[in-house]
Amino acid sequence: MAQLQPKSVRYVTLDVFTTERFKGNPLAIVKLPSDVTLGQDVKQRIAREFNLSETVFLHPPSSETPSRTCDIFTPSEELPFAGHPTIGTLVYLATTDGLATEVVQSLTLQTKAGPIKASFDEETGVAEASIPHNVRIHQKPVPWQSIVDAQPSLKELEAGSTTSCPLVSIVQGMTFITIKLQRFEDLASLTPGCSPIDPSVLRWDEGWDSFTTPYFYVVVSENKDRRKMHVRSRMLEPTVGEDPATGSAASALAAYLALQRGTASATYSFNIEQGVEMGRKSEIGVKVRLDESGKAVKEVILSGAAVPVSQGTMVV
Repeated sequence: MAQLQPKSVRYVTLDVFTTERFKGNPLAIVKLPSDVTLGQDVKQRIAREFNLSETVFLHPPSSETPSRTCDIFTPSEELPFAGHPTIGTLVYLATTDGLATEVVQSLTLQTKAGPIKASFDEETGVAEASIPHNVRIHQKPVPWQSIVDAQPSLKELEAGSTTSCPLVSIVQGMTFITIKLQRFEDLASLTPGCSPIDPSVLRWDEGWDSFTTPYFYVVVSENKDRRKMHVRSRMLEPTVGEDPATGSAASALAAYLALQRGTASATYSFNIEQGVEMGRKSEIGVKVRLDESGKAVKEVILSGAAVPVSQGTMVV
């Protein structure tokens, strides 16, 4: 029997949520030509080979409409949506893949979480994405003691801290424990090789079992009407270590904070810095628009820049 000849696919890497190479969050994008079909198991192995927080598999255009399908993988699993792969892919399509500006302005990325409408500003180099969302603040928060058990450096904060931390989903399948700290020193004291949060304390609402990880943050500043906020954050996940930028977590946190303010039809803007402590500073922009009741999220817009770093060919 004749052995099938291996085929080659092109890939690029970018640093996302930054305008500086070797800052921000690295991303690999594998371009799938029309004559190559990869199973999900092969995509998972390729993502493990790159060993970045996420790898995108970008499918070729399937019609004349400005729509592209992408699959997003971590080294261990496929995700329905993630922020930095979305922004990185949009910047790549706008600046490297030869798409006309007017096409990018009406481009839609198809993800497992749903369609994402996008735009790109040529002057600033910033992509914006109206991301899929189904924001849910779960009824049972995570006890503070469970956070301390995973991060012993926070033990001394027990007396002055809240007794629990909200559990927030940005979409079904992507959930974050939002953990507010008071000082940069507390944020810096966190240990990347932390113990996992005890799974028995993750009590999602019924039918919402989910990938869940802690997201620590400090409020740096807030304007007088409380509609603009500057935040510094860290995401520490025991299986992958520290993530330099997590757009889905930033979006979940921004949605939660906007809902706490709850002004009807208001738009809240967040500048979220992440990765500072690990030397890969990232700048994540999030805008959250509430509905007419002020009790639900109408739109979440994620924004950021990205810069190309490398390109090459992979045999599959």
